[in-house]
Amino acid sequence: MKKLYTFLAAILLTATTFAQVPEKMSYQAVVRDASGALVSEQLVGIEIEILYSQYGGTAYIETHFVNTNANGLVTLEIGTGNTGNVFNDFSAIQWDNIDGNWIYTKIDPLGGVNYTITNISQLLSVPYALYAKNSATTPNLESVLSENNSANNQQIKDLQDPTEAQDAVTKNYTYSKDEVDALLANLQSQIDALDTTPVTDQDGNTYDKLYYGDQVWTVENAEMVTYRDGTPIPEVTDNAEWESLTTGAWSYYDNDPTKPRFYNWYAVMGIHDVASLTDESLRKEFAPDGWHVPSDAEWTTLEERLIANGYNYDGTTTTENRIAKAMASTSGWGSSTIAAAPGSDQSLNNDSGFNAFPEGYRQYDGSFYYEGNYAIFWSSTEYDTYDSNLAWHRFLYYDFSYLYRDYYSNKQRGLSVRFVRD
Repeated sequence: MKKLYTFLAAILLTATTFAQVPEKMSYQAVVRDASGALVSEQLVGIEIEILYSQYGGTAYIETHFVNTNANGLVTLEIGTGNTGNVFNDFSAIQWDNIDGNWIYTKIDPLGGVNYTITNISQLLSVPYALYAKNSATTPNLESVLSENNSANNQQIKDLQDPTEAQDAVTKNYTYSKDEVDALLANLQSQIDALDTTPVTDQDGNTYDKLYYGDQVWTVENAEMVTYRDGTPIPEVTDNAEWESLTTGAWSYYDNDPTKPRFYNWYAVMGIHDVASLTDESLRKEFAPDGWHVPSDAEWTTLEERLIANGYNYDGTTTTENRIAKAMASTSGWGSSTIAAAPGSDQSLNNDSGFNAFPEGYRQYDGSFYYEGNYAIFWSSTEYDTYDSNLAWHRFLYYDFSYLYRDYYSNKQRGLSVRFVRD
């Protein structure tokens, strides 16, 4: 199954040109292990492969054994590593390849050659000196100007800044504003991924979080017993009272304080008294400051993101949903014979880091069901097509291979809750 691609949190590739062409390029990477933790001050094994396309065509291979620093950063020079009997000539790389050049990185965080972290990305630019070294011809200014005063889409390099009225004008930028904005946004997302500071709620509980594209999710279930302004959310243990509720409440599974907390939908929506049931302006905030309970649409965005990035059990990136195993915790599930289900070989679960644990749920009549079988999460979205007492939710089941979307959940039900950053 595909590993979490954000383990290689950031790649910075640079090169410098001199009068003599340097046969090397500087390379830096931040290394994380399978749990997302930095691999700090540790020897790692790295294999670098230069390709002529994203599908193959090896041009050069080398290996390095280097130590990460306290921030998990490794620094090396491509072109100076250990090479084998083939693909060992850095100077022979064709940098003017029509399909561009690609860098395929493999990392063993344990310092060997059992590479478990991989990344492939295109080299969007290469040092001009390396490109020119392999090019058949390099146009000069005279030949360009003699051809109908056109440079024929060729670049003229290293012009001095203009000083006289008739001097050629130079530009001080390479990329368009849109391209720069896109590069900055990508860099910011990589920086954000390095932020492992936990989320703290109004009661002082902390939750780990993970970045999924543009979304940031908590990967632990809600545990607070007050709304954001400190108003208490009542614990309700009596079944008859639970069934009659139209305001927020919580309970432990089986009313056992050693078990996790469930919340009815009214609590999730901040409905703390009778007046706030009909007047939304009177409702409280349930989630910690800067966070909210995900809508049905935000759950769909997460699902599509995981599918598109290879977290289906079979590695496909189609719209068919097989992501249950990648979202499920590595323990606690009932046994299943379906290989793609959370209950089968649980050690293979949780590639995505979402860590959904099978807490079960509290039924609208107050009874408790299916600990070990279900992980069920509220959305903030009502289902009001024909019954205003229903709301959308998502669940994983020990014997299903998919994340299930369902609306048939009474608002009195007690379910688990996750948060998404505003």
